[in-house]
Amino acid sequence: MGKLKDRILHIASDLIYSIAALVILNGVIQLVVYPYLTKKMGADSFGTVLYMLSVVSIMASTFGTAANYSRMMSQTKRKVTNGDYNIFLLAVYGLSIVVAAAALLVLGNFSAVQFISLSILIIVSVARYYGDVDFRLSLNYKGYFVYYVCISAGYLIGLFIYNLTKSWGIVFILGETLCLVYVKLKGTIWNKPLFNRSECFFENIKSMIVLSGAELIGAVILNADRVLIRIIIDGASVTIFYTASIVGKIIALLTVPLNGVLIGYLARYKGRFTSKKFLGITGVSVVIGIAFTMFCTGASYIYVKLMYPEVYELAKPFFLLANAGQILYFISNTMMVVLLRFTSEKIQLYINILYAISFAVVVVPMTYVWKLHGIAYSLLIINAMKFILVAVIGTYYCGRTNVEIITED
Repeated sequence: MGKLKDRILHIASDLIYSIAALVILNGVIQLVVYPYLTKKMGADSFGTVLYMLSVVSIMASTFGTAANYSRMMSQTKRKVTNGDYNIFLLAVYGLSIVVAAAALLVLGNFSAVQFISLSILIIVSVARYYGDVDFRLSLNYKGYFVYYVCISAGYLIGLFIYNLTKSWGIVFILGETLCLVYVKLKGTIWNKPLFNRSECFFENIKSMIVLSGAELIGAVILNADRVLIRIIIDGASVTIFYTASIVGKIIALLTVPLNGVLIGYLARYKGRFTSKKFLGITGVSVVIGIAFTMFCTGASYIYVKLMYPEVYELAKPFFLLANAGQILYFISNTMMVVLLRFTSEKIQLYINILYAISFAVVVVPMTYVWKLHGIAYSLLIINAMKFILVAVIGTYYCGRTNVEIITED
């Protein structure tokens, strides 16, 4: 009994450190950085910045997260080395330069300074999304907390430099770089030899590629509101819809540390995972989703009025729809973390392929025809479809296999 109590307290402590880390980071972003840049740049120009940050987010959350999750799961199944992941990420860094150029060309705003700044930001962001795996592998959530505090501190310092340079990119580059310095000093994932391959190199690369495919689809759709609205409507509309969903994004991002703790402990889990357990997770998720949606909608009337008064009246009609869509998306992702532990990486890829098809069929045409109302309703529809799909597949696999997870202690 004593051991069980200690384990529960240890998990609770890890979760508190993880949540605190993300609360501080997102508090700095949403309460300081974004409102400050909106005020200094104006809604239209800041909408363009949000477009470029969505490109950064797509690359970082696709490849950085894929390498991160792959290393967490592969560590319990086969041999790995730092080189397996550094080689993969090196290729991604090269791709990042191409993506930066393409993003600016699509925007029609290409310049050497913008290109260099965006390329560097994508590269350090990819590394940052991968870097926290060092602390999750060792279940060192105090280190994880400091890692994210470094990012937050870097952003705040970056705002002072912005006043001198007027370059928004430096704000984010400094934050991402500061945490990488910390993990280099305290961690092991970038210790030498940097590029030695393990005997399971190709298996690890295959795992990262499959997970990248799944994460890419999810990341594109998660950030598609900003990209799609910027291309189809205008920059000011990006800011309007973003602020309408901002409280939902903040609350939903708290699932990120939950996912991190989940995958860290599931990697060490022994036992059976039945359909009844997965149904229980689904039921709890529904209750949490409804509660969070109501809270986020109510809080939006206060938060947006205070922080973004210039777009409050325009954003107000979308509070309920936009927040509900965000909450459904992130709850589905938490359920998918459980699926990832006891099924093949391909299952996650297949789910996201179906999700991408629904996005193309539902969201794009509805946005084109009904503008902001179209994207608000369509995102809610496809995120509800994803939640139902994950629930059905998870229950089916658990019921069919009565999965037994066996790992090393």
